[in-house]
Amino acid sequence: MTIGTRLFLALTAVSVLILTLNAAFTRWNFQRGFLEYVAEQELDTINDAAESLAAAYEQAGSWDQLRDNPRRWNDLLRRSSGPPPDGRRKAPPGGRRSGPPPSPGGPPPDDPLDLGRRVSLIDANGALVMGRPDTKDSALTVAVTVDDITVGFVSIAPRRQLTDQVDQEFAKEQERSIYVISLAALLFAAFISALLARQLTRPIRSLADGARAISGGNYDTRIPEVRNDELGDLAHEFNDLASTLHRNREARRRWVADIAHELRTPLAILRGELDAIDDGVRQFDAASQRSLQDEVSRLMKLVGELHDLSVYDEGGQHNNLENFDIVAALDEVLAGSKNRLADAGIEVVSLLPDRPVIVCADATKLERVFLNLVENTLRYTDAPGKLHVACEENDGAVVIDFADSAPGVSPMALTHLFDRLFRVEESRNREDGGSGLGLAICEAIIEAHHGRIEALASELGGVLIRIHLPGADSMETVS
Repeated sequence: MTIGTRLFLALTAVSVLILTLNAAFTRWNFQRGFLEYVAEQELDTINDAAESLAAAYEQAGSWDQLRDNPRRWNDLLRRSSGPPPDGRRKAPPGGRRSGPPPSPGGPPPDDPLDLGRRVSLIDANGALVMGRPDTKDSALTVAVTVDDITVGFVSIAPRRQLTDQVDQEFAKEQERSIYVISLAALLFAAFISALLARQLTRPIRSLADGARAISGGNYDTRIPEVRNDELGDLAHEFNDLASTLHRNREARRRWVADIAHELRTPLAILRGELDAIDDGVRQFDAASQRSLQDEVSRLMKLVGELHDLSVYDEGGQHNNLENFDIVAALDEVLAGSKNRLADAGIEVVSLLPDRPVIVCADATKLERVFLNLVENTLRYTDAPGKLHVACEENDGAVVIDFADSAPGVSPMALTHLFDRLFRVEESRNREDGGSGLGLAICEAIIEAHHGRIEALASELGGVLIRIHLPGADSMETVS
């Protein structure tokens, strides 16, 4: 069963329940009100009966004429329950009484026999004269007075149901109206429920169609964002997901192509060397052996770096976190690279503080990052050149700078320095440009430590690599 069908059935069921309860309550309230209206009519009747009985009492001087005389009693009640002088009865609540007024001389609208069974006459001493004994405590009681002296009481038992045909037909007509109105309201509610269910499920169907398109590889699929509610937010998130999948697919294609290119170069060199030796063009001597070993080393290094990146992508790289002095680690890396930097004509300027700066990190991984950055300076900086290394604490974070001198990098290239297999055009030579994975590995290591690395233009004319690491206290909180 679809969501639209379920929503339609749920809304319709709620409407049916509400309308049923409303119809039942309206019917009960109408019947109760109509019986009260009939009771008021009967109160008028016994008021008239009290006047007739007062006249009969005044004429006879006692109630003896009525005792054991049902005919006389019924005649008095018949005259009391006759139509008013204008020939019309009071309209019931909620509308006009249906049917024509009773004709003169015709039967009274109320059955006198029924009145006779429900009306009682009680004398001034509380003794029953005529009628039912159980009406003595009825709420509808009227005093019979002669010359301002109470000589008796007229009581009528409450009517539990309608007996007059006109009243019954009027009540049935009102009930039919209630049922017709309830049915019309139910049909209208069902129509509105269908429209609402369709309106609410339309964006869901669009999402389903879009998901099917994306599962089929069509990452250019987008769905309209025309709502300002949760479904509109879901459509926006869906479109963002489609855009991300599209970018990831393109990046994966470039990644596979770049890896194939990077692997092809050392393999082509190896094959060329081996073919030359096999054809006798080149002798297998120490020089050719070193050349083959260099290409194998480059190939193994590239495969190892690719493996490291895949491990970081999967989150499987384990960091041995410990508190250590990052200033001491930087000093050790610079001391170990001092001779190579000096041979390359690069002057190292240490701007490190003379006090320990403690971070909670994997010392081996961060030393690899620092060595990679020194290696980039050795590979790309012209001689004579400079390398400034600085470290400072700022608001609980540690900032480390590696800034070298010319040549610089264009602003466009700066944004791609951490892309995998990316090289600046001037450095695409394999001997000088490396594999293009070093900075990508640095970024993966820093991000694994909940830090951030960025490339900026250096005031020395080259590139400034800035690393942001959380301090020891902040890192312990994150861990």
